[in-house]
Amino acid sequence: MPRKTPISNKRRKEQLLVKRALKRGDISVEDHDAIRTQQKLKTEKRGPGVVAARSGGPVDTTSRKLQSKFIALSADYVVRTRNLAYALPLQRPLAPESAVFPLEILQDRDAKRRLKCPSRPKFRYGQTKVELEKNEEGVFKKWLKDIEEVVHEWVDGDEEQVHVGESIHQVPRGPTWFETNLEVWRQFWRVTEASQILLLLLDSRCPPLHCPPSLRTHLKSLVPSKEIILVLTKSDLVDSKALEGWKKWVRSWWGQESVHIVSVRSYDTELLREGKGRHKPDIPQQSLDELISALQAAHERLLQPPIRAEDDKELDSWKPSVRSSVDWASLKEEDHIPDPRVDNVEENIGSQKSVGKLSLGQQDEQTTPEVRAPSTEPLTLGLIGQPNVGKSSLLNALLGEQKVRASRTPGKTKHFQTMFWGPKKEIKIVDCPGLVCPSLAGLEIQAMAGIIPIAQIPSLPSCILFASAHMPIEAIFHVHLDIDAQDDTDAFALKKTYRNAEQAERARQREEEERKSERWTVGGVLEARALDKGFMTAKGGRPDINRAANGMMRALADGKVKWGFYPPGMTGKTDMGIWLGDDDPEGVEEGDTAGASWDEGNDDDEEFISEESEFAGEREDEEVEAEEVESEQSGGEDANSNVKQIGGFFAALEVSDEEEGSEDEDVGNADE
Repeated sequence: MPRKTPISNKRRKEQLLVKRALKRGDISVEDHDAIRTQQKLKTEKRGPGVVAARSGGPVDTTSRKLQSKFIALSADYVVRTRNLAYALPLQRPLAPESAVFPLEILQDRDAKRRLKCPSRPKFRYGQTKVELEKNEEGVFKKWLKDIEEVVHEWVDGDEEQVHVGESIHQVPRGPTWFETNLEVWRQFWRVTEASQILLLLLDSRCPPLHCPPSLRTHLKSLVPSKEIILVLTKSDLVDSKALEGWKKWVRSWWGQESVHIVSVRSYDTELLREGKGRHKPDIPQQSLDELISALQAAHERLLQPPIRAEDDKELDSWKPSVRSSVDWASLKEEDHIPDPRVDNVEENIGSQKSVGKLSLGQQDEQTTPEVRAPSTEPLTLGLIGQPNVGKSSLLNALLGEQKVRASRTPGKTKHFQTMFWGPKKEIKIVDCPGLVCPSLAGLEIQAMAGIIPIAQIPSLPSCILFASAHMPIEAIFHVHLDIDAQDDTDAFALKKTYRNAEQAERARQREEEERKSERWTVGGVLEARALDKGFMTAKGGRPDINRAANGMMRALADGKVKWGFYPPGMTGKTDMGIWLGDDDPEGVEEGDTAGASWDEGNDDDEEFISEESEFAGEREDEEVEAEEVESEQSGGEDANSNVKQIGGFFAALEVSDEEEGSEDEDVGNADE
């Protein structure tokens, strides 16, 4: 059945009028089909080059092509994980090992290292743009087919068995979402090719997830090789000891002792303490000094000749591919905030042309006279990483003001954007859109880390099930077992009589033991959360667990609930898991100012509505619209009627004001 397209109330009324006219025989079938075709054309007609964005604002059609695309989940997986949420009891208390990041999801699941990032095909001299794009499409199509085979092979493998009492439950393997849109990968290729230094951003809460083996192998195999600096973002959301442990682990994981690792925080926490709810990107002076020192060291390495240039002749002819001098001291000045926008239009156009030629690999044989030498070009820094890791926020913090849009919803940046850093404009920063790299980590941990849009996940109970294995969600969100068990309360418990006091005491103790034996399930937690927040489905009146799960996952992904995995070799606290426990669970509300996104003026977060509530709301709208159209068609007949169109046995008692007035006059005449 095709998916319903949203239409306005006006269009819906027109459709109902035409439909009823056909039933009455006022128009023929051919006329009806012609009218319906015209109505569809009006509905599908769009403005020139502009379409309605998913986030609610208008975007260009080119940005529409840059939206991330992922593989779809099977209906069987959604149903089975939903049933497991009610069947599997929560393992309490949590073991200290539950706070350690499970490295096996990245290493053991892909032991043969078959997951790779797509590489751009080499450019041949004389190749046209059409030939180049077709070549890229062919290579990407083959890569996508190979990756999907690996993912499906993992999903269709042996399922994990979980013993609950005497029953055995089969836990299905969940797929991992990765980017399947070629246009997004092209943005990544352009940034990596045009940049001399790459800043790979990793979330401090789970750094291995943001640097899977596929991405690490791809960055190390770039030709020519790039200088890479690892940046741990959101350091204010994790434990300080865990942060230091992650720095050591990431250095060993990268396999290069000389790699620079810098930690930055997500936003200025002093504003929130002062009562200002807006997040402001900020980088401490110490972190800024460490980052500039790392960039300066990387720049010095780029100025050194390669090992192969040992011959004197080759050494004399060798020239560095970057500018030889950069005023690094000017980047530390706090009293001067430069305008990163390009003032000279010709300089901007020439820079864009040079970047475009470098990205597409199209070099003309006949060069223009205004060829720029590498010594005059700015040093290019590329910000890369997975979605919602803090690339745009770091760029705003470095520039000292809000220049690019940042949002807590992943995928805000659609196209790479370029800004100049420093008053002398000697450094150019390129912000790359977030890219979900292929791995077998699982959909659930990706959602908890905020890599993928939560509103697009159909299996939210499975995500909460994964989170419950690593943190006490029932304590974080203040849900109580009494709320879940209130429907099972005996209505005649207070009316029971016993022979003596000992028998009554034994009955009370037995009830307490039965209540203690009751254990939490994820489904019970979601229902309790829905009842506590008042989330009920339309008409059915049942707890809306999808909406409750959506709010809980947003709180975990946005950092309202502070959590963070520990590196291997460290353990967390008992019954705490990855939860730090120093946040305010009562402040975890929808629309909380402390959790507002940096882009408050254009929030991309969409209100999540369950399918049952959505379909019920559509049925109600159709009924109301049908009644309105019927009232318009009836015209004066309904206007002259004294009895209102209200269902029920007491509809005849609803009289108009004129009838009440006539009755009063009759009573007055009778009294006279």
